[in-house]
Amino acid sequence: MKTSLVIDTSTSRTIAALVEQDLVIWSGFHDGATSHGEALGRLIDEAKNQATFKSIEQVVVGMGPGPFTGLRVGIAFARTFAMAREIPCIGVVSLDAIAGAGSALAEMVSDFYVITDARRKEIYWAKYQKDGERITEPAVAKIDLVDFENLPVIEFGFPDPLTLVKLATRSNSIRTQPLYLRKPDAVLPKLAALNYRAMNNFDLGAVLEIEKELFPDPWNLAQFKEELAGVPKTRSYFVAETGATKKVVGFAGLFCPGGGADADIQTISVSAQYQGNGIGQGLLDLLINAAIERNAPAIFLEVRAENEPARALYAKNGFTQISVRKNYYQNPLPHNNKSDAVIMQKILGATHE
Repeated sequence: MKTSLVIDTSTSRTIAALVEQDLVIWSGFHDGATSHGEALGRLIDEAKNQATFKSIEQVVVGMGPGPFTGLRVGIAFARTFAMAREIPCIGVVSLDAIAGAGSALAEMVSDFYVITDARRKEIYWAKYQKDGERITEPAVAKIDLVDFENLPVIEFGFPDPLTLVKLATRSNSIRTQPLYLRKPDAVLPKLAALNYRAMNNFDLGAVLEIEKELFPDPWNLAQFKEELAGVPKTRSYFVAETGATKKVVGFAGLFCPGGGADADIQTISVSAQYQGNGIGQGLLDLLINAAIERNAPAIFLEVRAENEPARALYAKNGFTQISVRKNYYQNPLPHNNKSDAVIMQKILGATHE
C-alpha cells in the first residue's frame, strides 16, 4: 500500500497528513493566514512520530490557487522533501480537493461552484459538475463580478487530504506550477508598435526560430510551406510583429475548410521573451474571428497537459476540456518520455451552410 505525505497551504489553514491508500493514518492542521511556515514545521514534527513516516513513497501537495507567500511555503517544502527522499512530488489543484470531498459531493444535485479567500476583497473560484469534475479553469475575481447562475456555492472550505491523494492520478487536477493567478504588481513595459497581419513565406525564417525555441518537436520548413499553401481556402495564418524593424515575435494558424465544418487551431506561439504582453490573446482573437467568418460551429485545439498558462488562456476565452490523448507529445532527450494532450472545444454558435 502506497503511503503519501500530503501538504496544503493554499488557504488560511495549514494542512499535513499521512495517507495510506484510502485511509488517513494521521492528519493535523493549524489555522492562521500568516503562519504557514511555523505551522508546517510543527505539523511535520508531529508526523515524524507516526510509524509510517519512514515509508513515505510520494508527496502530494496543493498547488492552489492561493496567495503567493503561503502557497510557496507548502510547495517549497514538499518539493525539497521529495527531492531528499528521491520520491515523486505531485501537485494538485487545491480547489478540486474541496469540491471532491465526500461530504461536499453528497449534497450536490446540480453543478456548483467552489470559492476560497484570495484577500484584497477577491476570491479564487471554479465551477464543477455535480460529480466533482471541474468545468472551468481556476480564476481570481471580485466576488460580485462572478455569475454563480443561482447554483450552489461551497464557500471558503479547506482541501481534503484524502481527496488530494485520489486526485494525484487525475490528469485534469495535476499541476506542475503553482496557481498564483493574480497578476504581479510589477507590469511589463508595453511593446512598441505591436501589429498583427497575415503570415507569408518571407516570415518563415523568424517563425522557424520561434518554433525551435519553444518546442522539442518543432515543425520544419516544408510543413509550414504546406500550411501556407492552403491559405486562404482551408488555412488562416497570422504573425505578430513589433518595433521599427517589424520583428516577428509570435504566430498562429487555423485549419477551417468552411462549409459549416469545425475549425482546428494548429498553433499559437509567442517567443519566450515577449510572453506576458497579451500577444497570445491577440492571436487567439484572430483565429476565433476567422473561424466565425467561415461559419464554423465550433473550434477545437490540443494543448500539452502541463502547459498551464496556455490552458488558462483558452479557458478564459470559453474553451472547455472534452478529452485527453494519453502520451501524445514527444518530449526531448534525455527523458524521452511523452506528455498528454488536453483536447478543448469552444462552441461558436454558427449554423451550417
